[in-house]
Amino acid sequence: MSKVLANHFIDKNSHTPIYIQVRDILIGMIKEKQLLPNDRIPSENELSAAFNISRMTVRQAIRELVKEDYIHIKRGEGTFVNELPTTQMLIKLEGFSAVMHKMGYHTHSKILKIQKITPQQKKWEYAFRGLDEKSDKPIVMVRRLRYLEEIPYCLETSFLTNVVGEKILEKGFDENISIYGFIEQESKIHLTRAEHIIEPALAKNTTAEMLNIKKGSPILFIKGTTYSTGNRPIEYLEGVYRGDKYKLKVEITK
Repeated sequence: MSKVLANHFIDKNSHTPIYIQVRDILIGMIKEKQLLPNDRIPSENELSAAFNISRMTVRQAIRELVKEDYIHIKRGEGTFVNELPTTQMLIKLEGFSAVMHKMGYHTHSKILKIQKITPQQKKWEYAFRGLDEKSDKPIVMVRRLRYLEEIPYCLETSFLTNVVGEKILEKGFDENISIYGFIEQESKIHLTRAEHIIEPALAKNTTAEMLNIKKGSPILFIKGTTYSTGNRPIEYLEGVYRGDKYKLKVEITK
């Protein structure tokens, strides 16, 4: 590990605080797979010696990494890379894949169902309400099982307005395409905001089986609508996320 650290440098003349530079170096090592899940990261003494900085500065960088959910501390054992990222920022309108790719993780999806839904199908009334859709035009449902590093992570069901849904049916929808990306690039619709409600719940049989967790395990249930310019509803989403692997982070500023 000392050889790997020797390839990284701290610029003490930089305007970027030293502890932030240390944090960024370690994040880079995690993203580049130089540090793998469950690996022990270099100790405070090792980092302090490698970069010729104080242990207090190293400790500050470690606190940042713990806060951002890259690592965790085991008392008496050391500090270790998290098995999987568990935090997603809630204040940015970004899809699951985009967030995880930024963190250096591989994702893929399995499409479970794509179907057209008409207003006459009463079991889907809630989706039409979520889209504020009052016309006689059908909407399109896309249900996907999302994987993170080959682990089933969440089950998402997107209900899309006719203009977007018809384009998906016409062009086809690859399992690994971002729905937000498809909406903006293929449909030329600019997404501006989303309103989501988050509720704790317990996994029922089918959900537990799909997410590879025990029945009754904690999950997060998220539902809400994504809007485009002019406050027009474009997607109504219902998602079930593993409670042992996922949490949402909200930053509140004054």
